[in-house]
Amino acid sequence: MKDAYERRALLLHLGDVLEALSCLSRGGQRYTTLGDAIAREDSLATFTWLGYLDAAMTPHQVSERATAAFFLWPKTLLDEDLNRSLLASTVQHDLFAGNANGWERYVKERRTDVAWFAEDLPAPSDEDEGMPESRFSRWPYPAETGATGAS
Repeated sequence: MKDAYERRALLLHLGDVLEALSCLSRGGQRYTTLGDAIAREDSLATFTWLGYLDAAMTPHQVSERATAAFFLWPKTLLDEDLNRSLLASTVQHDLFAGNANGWERYVKERRTDVAWFAEDLPAPSDEDEGMPESRFSRWPYPAETGATGAS
């Protein structure tokens, strides 16, 4: 029965993410950075996870990255066999690349309800800067090996 409560906690978090993105989209055009929006918009104060993100991101970047990070969650949380690593790795990849400290704080908060969240997932490097490459950019093709074919 514990599994059902953990899935519920993650679904509630997903709802908070969607609510935060809605609030951010309504007022986000007035602000150049997430940090500025959080500081000036009372509606964003309750969403602690926003404070773990890179404050220099634009509200638009936050929306794009959060959408990529969480779009698989509903289906994954409803699958009979829960893919725990997928839930955490998409969020880490799309929202916390280059932000190891923010990731650590985010994981700590998630683990108050879901003890296994991000278990065995290595922390991101602070050196991973900029927009992460989409995990689908090479799909279904493998990464290039650097070998060149004869012409």
